[in-house]
Amino acid sequence: MTAEPTRPLRLALFGAGMIGREHLKYARAESRVDMVALADPTDAAEQLARENGLAWYADYHDLLEWEEIDAVIIALPNVLHAPAAIAVMEHGHAVLLEKPIADTVEAAREIVAAQQRTGVPLLVGHQRRHAPDIVAAKKLIDDGGLGDIVSVGLLSTWRKNDAYYEATWRVQPGAGPILINLIHDLDALRYLVGDVTEVVALGSSAQRGHPVADTAGAVLRFEQGALGSVSLSDAAVSPWNWDLTSGYGAYFPTPPDEDAYFLSGTKAALALPSLTLYRYDQVDENGNPAEGHWQVPLTREVVERDDHNAYVRQLDHFIAVARGEVQPVVSADDAYRSLVTTVAVDTAQSEKRVIEVRP
Repeated sequence: MTAEPTRPLRLALFGAGMIGREHLKYARAESRVDMVALADPTDAAEQLARENGLAWYADYHDLLEWEEIDAVIIALPNVLHAPAAIAVMEHGHAVLLEKPIADTVEAAREIVAAQQRTGVPLLVGHQRRHAPDIVAAKKLIDDGGLGDIVSVGLLSTWRKNDAYYEATWRVQPGAGPILINLIHDLDALRYLVGDVTEVVALGSSAQRGHPVADTAGAVLRFEQGALGSVSLSDAAVSPWNWDLTSGYGAYFPTPPDEDAYFLSGTKAALALPSLTLYRYDQVDENGNPAEGHWQVPLTREVVERDDHNAYVRQLDHFIAVARGEVQPVVSADDAYRSLVTTVAVDTAQSEKRVIEVRP
């Protein structure tokens, strides 16, 4: 079932946490969307619904039974993604499902199967694929601007506040910074470089003492031959993470002049999110082509981008997906592969062994 293109998309929201409120903000500002209802059992959610003129439900099953809607944004805790998404699809409503697609690989498989069975449009909210720097980098790479990618560096480090962990699901298996945060980075790298086939990692929970690692380091082997290194922590003071450096992440201060992703190829190197491109000056003093190598000067330039808000662009894309006009840029199967890759990192660090990634 797809929404009619001649009227606003009647939209409901499941979950009124930090990211749910972000979705609500952008949906309320979109003329092609009619926000009608919110499902979340908390008193704060009931108040939020009242302030925004929305019908409020403690149980999303009741919302699905009583409200006339076209689509749902699901921003619930990870463990609820599968039952909620499957219920929505079985009612025939399009879904924008926050990442990760699910808390376990098995639950993700259930979502993929339900989407294939029902044929209902589903977009997974890896919003970085809609971000200006990722969009521009993808085009540059696809056009051969970097040549063959050889190595990848990824920094994903910051220090979260203690209040963040009052939501206890964030420190349980199936969550933690690997599943909550690193999955965004790994999805972006899969989008830019290709699938990961092998992972080795180490992890530590020495700083926070949670059941899940707060710090991890990993080495990735990509299908096309590149190798990648990952540094992750949610317990370390640092400006080096995409959310902060890009300026596109929700609820972050003014970005520092830093980068978080570093891609090196046979023709050029690219740093993100600044889109700084490094290439050899491959012309000699006579203006003739020269071989590029480590003793040849590098030129530095910034790749042009179409500046926009990733969440707004994602919502725009979701409206088109819900109306059956385009295929989702992050399908259930694609998001499933990103989850499998992320779980492989988590498994590698906890079991201290090499993991082959086999979606």
